[in-house]
Amino acid sequence: MYNLLATDAAAPGRIAAVLASAFGVDVQDVDVADALGDPDARNWDAPVSCEYTGLRGHLAWSYEIHARESVAAPPAESALARQVAAATGAAVLFPAEGVRPSAYWAAVPDGRCTRARLYEPDDETPTHRVDAVESPVPQLPDARVTRIHEVADGGACP
Repeated sequence: MYNLLATDAAAPGRIAAVLASAFGVDVQDVDVADALGDPDARNWDAPVSCEYTGLRGHLAWSYEIHARESVAAPPAESALARQVAAATGAAVLFPAEGVRPSAYWAAVPDGRCTRARLYEPDDETPTHRVDAVESPVPQLPDARVTRIHEVADGGACP
């Protein structure tokens, strides 16, 4: 399963094309649907499925993507995030492994990847907020550019 968060919403047809390319399947083998939409309109047999949900704050869209075992060579989450970013012009965040829940990677359309600190909604702030990034991200103009201290090692994007 892949969990991607994007700064801009993309048309479902555009996401289907990107996912088809990334997973090496035909576009008709990708089901892209609103998580709150009609379940009877879904292609539940599709090798790749994507549910999207609208967000508030610095992020516009959440994508939950699943690939069946029949998909021969699924991409790494970082590679998929980069492809979605390049195809849509959005910054695409994905969770960093083994660190605090607020630590994410941000893939940007030019192929770069940088660390990002994301605060998810809570009772006090009902929006997604990207507080900081380790290098400038044009799609996140309000994020401070600073070292993300909760990351033990800077490391390279996986």
